[in-house]
Amino acid sequence: MATMTAAVYHGPRDVRIETVEVPAPGPGELLVRVGTVGVCGTDAAEWSSGPHLHPLHTTHPATGHVGPTIPGHEFSGTVEAVGAGVASGWLGTLVASTGSVSCGTCPACGRGESNQCDSYAGVGLHRHGALAEFVVTPAYSCVDAGSHGLGADEAALCQPMAIAVHAARRAGQLPRGSAVVVQGVGGVGVFLVFALVRAGLEVIATDVDEARLELARAMGATLVRNVGAGGEGPLPPALLREADVRAFFEVSGSEAGLATALESAPRGCRIVLLGIQKHRSSVDLARLTLHEQTLVGTNALAYEADLPRAAGLIAEGQGLWARVAPTVVPLSRLVEDALAPLAAGHAAAVKTLVAPHDAIARPFSASRSV
Repeated sequence: MATMTAAVYHGPRDVRIETVEVPAPGPGELLVRVGTVGVCGTDAAEWSSGPHLHPLHTTHPATGHVGPTIPGHEFSGTVEAVGAGVASGWLGTLVASTGSVSCGTCPACGRGESNQCDSYAGVGLHRHGALAEFVVTPAYSCVDAGSHGLGADEAALCQPMAIAVHAARRAGQLPRGSAVVVQGVGGVGVFLVFALVRAGLEVIATDVDEARLELARAMGATLVRNVGAGGEGPLPPALLREADVRAFFEVSGSEAGLATALESAPRGCRIVLLGIQKHRSSVDLARLTLHEQTLVGTNALAYEADLPRAAGLIAEGQGLWARVAPTVVPLSRLVEDALAPLAAGHAAAVKTLVAPHDAIARPFSASRSV
């Protein structure tokens, strides 16, 4: 029996580095030798206060998994083996994966809206994931990252970029040159700024952190504004009207952020809720009606439409991503250098990357292979 090293979630603040069996790919799946894994707020929340998504105590209806779970849903790696029905041409390919699992046969999947599938699940969320030396993932959830000229570290950023691409699509077709607001430029917001700029839009970015705002400026934001206590304050309504803002992306997920978006968005604006609200809120429906505003939700991504575009955008931004994720840490330091700082709100960078096969921390590399 072949074994591997993996990070295994056993409960709140209980992630253990263990030796486990290397998984075998099933029909339609790839066995991937993991290159680099992104750690996000979802992972940190599971570690600090979960389980929220991991099926630790109850069998997941779509994946059948129950019990301790290997996290990791943003990842890249090289295909080591293929399951039944998968072309052998995948072997040796550097892939970026969304880790998305869907049925492929329901009406939502038929429309290309896999994230609306009743059986939608995630590798690293609802079944074992990529914070290990090897992972099994559906072939359909992967894209050939090497064909885009990406290295393993860059390819691991395709999943959050795909979430940004999906959110941008949910705003509808905006004419080039239109102004939009991105409220919160952290682990997804910074990718959203880049995606919107590359779509030809003028981006106004707000946050409470100066370093993040500087990064948003580097991504192409036309205007950045610190809306924190020591900053410049909220965006003036006159500025939003003069800029003719057509979409307002709320990424922070905070109660105050939602209130600001609802109160500040100009008439006719589309308000896109990307940050997941953890509280119940009241919405002034009369205002939405009278101002002809549209409130839109956006969830995860649809891999067929969003992942290839995301890989292309990561390729277009080569040279920028080392500023987003300057350090790649080994699996042995997952809790100390990734999960705990992120959960405490003290992460050293917008994005933290983990390399399961590395023994020590290293700088981000634009060309590193697995």
